[in-house]
Amino acid sequence: MKVPRPRNPALRLRATWPAPHAVRITARGAIDTTTAADLATLVSDRLRAAPDRLVLDLSEVDFLGVAGIRVLLRAALQASQNGTELVVEAGTNSLVRRALRVTGADRRLAISIGRPEPAPA
Repeated sequence: MKVPRPRNPALRLRATWPAPHAVRITARGAIDTTTAADLATLVSDRLRAAPDRLVLDLSEVDFLGVAGIRVLLRAALQASQNGTELVVEAGTNSLVRRALRVTGADRRLAISIGRPEPAPA
């Protein structure tokens, strides 16, 4: 029996289906080399369901490292292969917006910088 590895407390992830063919993943905390694999696994699992739209809400992320950027770019590739629209919500989070801009990822990803929709309770 395979024992699941413990989640890293530095990153909290939540996936919801606000509409039948739409997935929303909300991340809170740090996305770095120690936590990026958890995000990658969740995103990949949700993309296997081939939703019409996947929103990655990073408005409450307090660190976005290169490992996290790689996850986002891989997710965009996987989403395009599935025919899924992938949107990264940065909200008003200047840290996330800057990381995406400095790495050039903002030119390869659909970024929403408006106020994020509230997460369902």
